[in-house]
Amino acid sequence: MGIENGKIRIKDVAKKAGVSTGTVDRVLHNRGEVKEETRKKVIDIIREMGYTPNLIAKSLASKKLYRFAVIIPDANNYTPYWEKPLQGVLKAAEEIKDFNSIVDVHKFKGSDENSFRKVYAEVLKCNPDGVVFNPKHKKASLDFVKLMDEERIPYVYLDVDLASGNNIAFFGQNARQSGQAAARLISNIIPNGSEILIAKLAGKKLVSHHITLREKGFIDFFKNSNNCDCKFKSIDIDLSINTEPSLSLKKIFGEHHNIKAVFVPNSRVYRVAAFLKENNLQRTICLGYDLIQPNVEYLNLGVIDFLIGQKPEDQGFNSIMALFNHLVLQKKVNKLNYSQIDIIIKENIAYYNL
Repeated sequence: MGIENGKIRIKDVAKKAGVSTGTVDRVLHNRGEVKEETRKKVIDIIREMGYTPNLIAKSLASKKLYRFAVIIPDANNYTPYWEKPLQGVLKAAEEIKDFNSIVDVHKFKGSDENSFRKVYAEVLKCNPDGVVFNPKHKKASLDFVKLMDEERIPYVYLDVDLASGNNIAFFGQNARQSGQAAARLISNIIPNGSEILIAKLAGKKLVSHHITLREKGFIDFFKNSNNCDCKFKSIDIDLSINTEPSLSLKKIFGEHHNIKAVFVPNSRVYRVAAFLKENNLQRTICLGYDLIQPNVEYLNLGVIDFLIGQKPEDQGFNSIMALFNHLVLQKKVNKLNYSQIDIIIKENIAYYNL
């Protein structure tokens, strides 16, 4: 049949089926008009020969349209981070659009639990085949999970792992380990007996479970260290108040004169960096998360010393592909998918794609 090195080609399938390569391509991608008899014949030959083009492989017999719903916080001045996972989601949507798969993105106000509940209720009315969502509101997310379990809708956790439910996968960082990594960085710089400020910035002081785990990992590292007697001050700052975080930070630094480092366990570290710069406190070690543009600007200025990266674009992309593989290709999906923990400094930021 002219098969080279055991590799099946599209023209080999076309030759055996007695059709053009264009007809085989239309069957593979469900494009254009192909007689049902011809379509079935091509599919049978594809299976017989073991031809596996790109991602489509084992799903050709079905004309079913798959709809995946994505529920994430709206990116705004408080949460610009969510532009990054969304980029990955949209990239995946583009890759699978020719394979009878559509991705619908739904956004909720990050600090508003009622907004999340309203969005997921609307999603359920659309009867999605699968859902990717950010479960930052734990109680509401558990209610949502229960409803999806009842409807047998597969779902993927993005960024936050509830550590419960029947999710097919989780994509995000090992929060506790990333907190430990942050602590190790700081512990090698500040002197013993220093004070460390842990500043948790969020709208309405909504601190997600993974933020708590980052903080726990950070503190546990110091507690388990034999040569450090640092003291910690942890504060929650409500960014929905116009005077924050400046008001709270001024108060804390005014009362605590031995703060040598600030740890911000989320992507809003640039808000603290702006305060440090405005108040000539740049000698305070500053560490936070994620390669969003304002963070990178303060890293290049030397105000932020370290950023911990986690490739959120990949998390968004892989979450969609997990649903696609599970439902369309019927492939096994790994349940726990931790992102790498990147340590980014001014000297290596140029090697990261922003």
